[in-house]
Amino acid sequence: MSAWSRDPVTSRLTRNSSPPEQKPDSHMAQPPSLQDRFYPIRTSLPSYIQLPDVGDDQFELKSQYINTLFKFHGFESEDAYFFIREFEEVCLMMKIPSLGVDAIKLRFIPFSLKELAKKWLYSLEAGSISSWDNFVKTFMKKFYPVHKTMQIRKNILQFKQTANEPFWKYFERFKDLLA
Repeated sequence: MSAWSRDPVTSRLTRNSSPPEQKPDSHMAQPPSLQDRFYPIRTSLPSYIQLPDVGDDQFELKSQYINTLFKFHGFESEDAYFFIREFEEVCLMMKIPSLGVDAIKLRFIPFSLKELAKKWLYSLEAGSISSWDNFVKTFMKKFYPVHKTMQIRKNILQFKQTANEPFWKYFERFKDLLA
């Protein structure tokens, strides 16, 4: 028969599976209380990015670098190509001894993604990103949807020069369409 008692130190209810006249050994593990079951402990998960090995060299990611990064939230209105281009330009200005350009980009990308994009990054399988090119391909599949590509293709195929329009104006409109 199990009985419940309140622990005098933590004020938690605990179940005693032994008869009340027996005292449980202090070295035996206590079953988890209800509060422990409702609030599980935090466990760390393996990283989704396989960072390149830099050996025993130590380096510091300075907050001034993180503050200069372009932010991407994952909204439909944001341009994924523009974000990658801006992010790469900022990372090219950073020089950290013992880190290559791709290693810098892979270390800084989690600080640049916010909201929906950060949730997507956390949902990736552990170790699924092993290089910068791999990240860009995966990122574009997620945040540059097919309907945008289809819309651009449709606009290009339906683009026509209007009557009495000079060629240079036609060319300018076409360049604006592609930008």
